[in-house]
Amino acid sequence: MPRYDPQVVARLARDGKVIATKRVTQWLMNHDYDVKETLVEVLTSLESAGRFHKSCELLNDETADIYVVTLDDEWYVKFWVDEDQLVVDVWSCCWDGAVH
Repeated sequence: MPRYDPQVVARLARDGKVIATKRVTQWLMNHDYDVKETLVEVLTSLESAGRFHKSCELLNDETADIYVVTLDDEWYVKFWVDEDQLVVDVWSCCWDGAVH
């Protein structure tokens, strides 16, 4: 069962309230993706094209949800929602199985 409501995550993504790690940003840029556009597309597709995998504890003691989202490619995405700032914090977003 996901910790975060995919509809809320989609709304936050559409509203531009997304923060990604430097690793995620660099990986997307290095593979010729528009960072903002790609993150919004993946995060707004959780409900329609995503398969919830599991939740896990991060090193910062937050709980993240992990999904595989099937668009043109399968995307592995790990994120948590900061309740205070209502920000989606993306820790991982890459092709499923890709090393980054």
